[in-house]
Order: sequence, then structure tokens, then C-alpha cells
Amino acid sequence: MESKKLRRIAVSRLHFPNGRVLYNQVVELEGEIPKSHFPLTEELASTEWLGGDYFWKE
Repeated sequence: MESKKLRRIAVSRLHFPNGRVLYNQVVELEGEIPKSHFPLTEELASTEWLGGDYFWKE
């Protein structure tokens, strides 16, 4: 099984299926699958700023 690289993106609004919205978040993706998130509080190396909205996929 091939290991997928972890990617970090920063977004303005992170939307969850239950309607919850968090602002200024970093999302860690494995391939295209979101694995975790945390607040964006400072500039992070190797983090892509996408801005806008990201919709968390189950």
C-alpha cells in the first residue's frame, strides 16, 4: 500500500456536515482525505493558503 503525503492547507472557513463552521483553520489532508484540523494562529512552513471555504468530507 502506497503512503500518501500529508498536506496542510489554511482556509478562512471550515464547514462540517452538521452545519458547524470554524474560522481561520489549518486542515491536514492525506491525499484528498481530511485527517485533522487546528486553528491558524501563526504562519506555518509548508502550509498552502487557499482562503475561502473548505467543506469537510466524511
